[in-house]
Amino acid sequence: MRQQVFLGQVSAAGLLLTISGLFYGRVFGGAGWIGPVIGGLLLSGALGMALARTSMHRAFRILALTVVGGLFVLLAVILPSANFGGPGDVGSAFWEASVDGWRNSLAATLPIDTGLAAPLGFVTILGWLSGSIVGSSLVRSDEPTIPVIPPLLYAGLSLPLAAPNGVAAYLLIVGLVVAALLLTLVRAVPEAALNADDRDRVTEFVGERMLTERLFSGVPILVVLGLLAPLLAFVFPGGPEEPFDPRRLRVEEVETLSAVNPLAIIKARREAEDPTEHSFVLELPAPPSPGDFDRIGLVPLEIFNGANWTTTSTTSATSADLPTLLEPAVDTISVRQIIEFPEPDLPWIPAGNNPVRVEGEDIWFDDVSGALAPQGGARAIRYEVVSDVPFPTDAQLDAAELDLSDPRYLELPNIPVDSPINLLGDRLGTGSPHQRLTALEAFLQDETEWSWVLSEPSGTSIGRLDSFFDSQEGYRDQFVSAFAIAARQRGFPTRIMVGYRITEETQDGTPAYLETITSAQYDAWPEVRFEGIGWVAFDPVPLAQGEATDRGDDQSSIPTGVPVGTGQSPNQADPDESDPDELDEDGAATTVRVLVVSGLFLLLFPLMLLLIVFFIKFLRRRWRENLENPTDRILAGWQESKDRLLEAGVDIRPDMTVKEIVAASRRDLGVHASSSLSALAPHVTTTIYAPHAPTPEVADLVWEEVDLFDRQLNESRTRRQTIKAKVDPRPLLESV
Repeated sequence: MRQQVFLGQVSAAGLLLTISGLFYGRVFGGAGWIGPVIGGLLLSGALGMALARTSMHRAFRILALTVVGGLFVLLAVILPSANFGGPGDVGSAFWEASVDGWRNSLAATLPIDTGLAAPLGFVTILGWLSGSIVGSSLVRSDEPTIPVIPPLLYAGLSLPLAAPNGVAAYLLIVGLVVAALLLTLVRAVPEAALNADDRDRVTEFVGERMLTERLFSGVPILVVLGLLAPLLAFVFPGGPEEPFDPRRLRVEEVETLSAVNPLAIIKARREAEDPTEHSFVLELPAPPSPGDFDRIGLVPLEIFNGANWTTTSTTSATSADLPTLLEPAVDTISVRQIIEFPEPDLPWIPAGNNPVRVEGEDIWFDDVSGALAPQGGARAIRYEVVSDVPFPTDAQLDAAELDLSDPRYLELPNIPVDSPINLLGDRLGTGSPHQRLTALEAFLQDETEWSWVLSEPSGTSIGRLDSFFDSQEGYRDQFVSAFAIAARQRGFPTRIMVGYRITEETQDGTPAYLETITSAQYDAWPEVRFEGIGWVAFDPVPLAQGEATDRGDDQSSIPTGVPVGTGQSPNQADPDESDPDELDEDGAATTVRVLVVSGLFLLLFPLMLLLIVFFIKFLRRRWRENLENPTDRILAGWQESKDRLLEAGVDIRPDMTVKEIVAASRRDLGVHASSSLSALAPHVTTTIYAPHAPTPEVADLVWEEVDLFDRQLNESRTRRQTIKAKVDPRPLLESV
């Protein structure tokens, strides 16, 4: 009866864990999340339950669950992730998953790509913790509602990301509540039934009140938690096709997508078949000379992690007059820009350098970087922005000192000492800071040394830049990133600005403004910060080579380089591949890699469990053998021998006496294999019933008999049977 009840608890708990994991189906895209989330919940629950049924010390159980959980996250999440660079990244990947995972989840657009290790890793770690608590509490706790709490909390943590809406979501919520009630009922009713006729046993509750009070203590909590999600779904806006996202309610400050890498989509945008798809109209009522104002920025990128350039800038609601970014010590040009985006797909909107005023509907501003973003994300918008653009002379630039007030623009990850990119900084030359940067810019523009090849793949990782440096051929983002890294290595505060070129050369070679800006003008350039001037742009890119002649009829090309066209949104774009076809291929490759690694994990996980069983049994034997108290050592030795009997398939039960166990071993194993057990039995009986404690010498003798019993059993087995016995988990699951 008890075993049937326990199997019912296990089934209800498995159903509850599975349903709680399904709440993350709206959070992650594709099917790559199922293995880490659902698999992690069920595996951790099973392992927690198995370890809880052993006599292991609690600290060892926690250690075992932690070690196996770490292996699971490594194999199921970190290794298949698209941004995993090698063994050296394991520590940082675990740190990002455990510390930054939830923050990165809130910063990414839904659904989240499962190739990002941090969000999926964080959810997997939480799932492993939840499953472990459920499995352990099924065995160790008598309170019916304790195993219900972790899955409910785990499912609830998905609500800040994507609160479910629609009929399917309501069915999921109903399933969660029903599974929770079922588990509570199964755990509460058997105690009443099993103990109803046991008048001598002291129980927590008396008679029929036990079931009633336990259910009334848990059911209202479950009902309230279960109804909370659909209630919020009705109160807040949203629909089946657009799940409610509480991040839209943040009105004081919005973090603009630290996971976004708009630099990665330059190639895809620039070479789109239809560059007008992401176009906008620019009007300059009083345009300055095209040579003085030839670009407008979109978003600055200041963080480089060795693979991607990202931004941590935040935008918040502001008045029409913007906070002061810079008080230039040089002459400025006031440029009024009227911009209309019919169908934007990026979360920012462009503006000239040093904006001072903006007029439009709910436009937010970052008072550190100067980035603008429409409240609520990308949408059709028409706005007007005024920029006081610094216009220094050559002499002022040469005399300017670097502005080192913000250390973010000097930070770099650890770059291998043998990386050839380290040599690029030697080209900075001598002279003033601006002269040194101009020398580096001229070196990278030198067509005899470098080639901008349109067929080169995009990407800014250290490995890609090393290849770029060796071949001296690359795409525009590699020239820009190489300049920024070399400048930072030599102490220049540098960032990468992604934006648009707004001029083109006419037939006579003079620059002229474009009225319609297309994705062909999408571009990036490095900027260095000077005191009294602000950010000064550089163009470290040579004229296009290789396939450049194939674009001779492109009237939208510009002198300093060619940005890109249509591509995936920044949240979806892979940092190393920018071409649309390459992006699709990379996504397929990531899926294949996830499937392969997941398949290998499913094959290797049983082997890992067997090794863990062997290791736990080995440690437990050593612990038992080294107990200080002789009585404890003798009883532990008897328990160790009973473990061997379980491995051999001898039918023994908790209520059997020492004499009955010896008789059962003779019957099933024979006289020779059980002879040492017969010699061991009197010592155990004496230890239990004698009025005086045994001596250490007797304990040593007992363990000699235990070792002899092991050898006799192994002599009667084949090698295969011996190995099977060493990894048999039954001694850890049974208490006999």
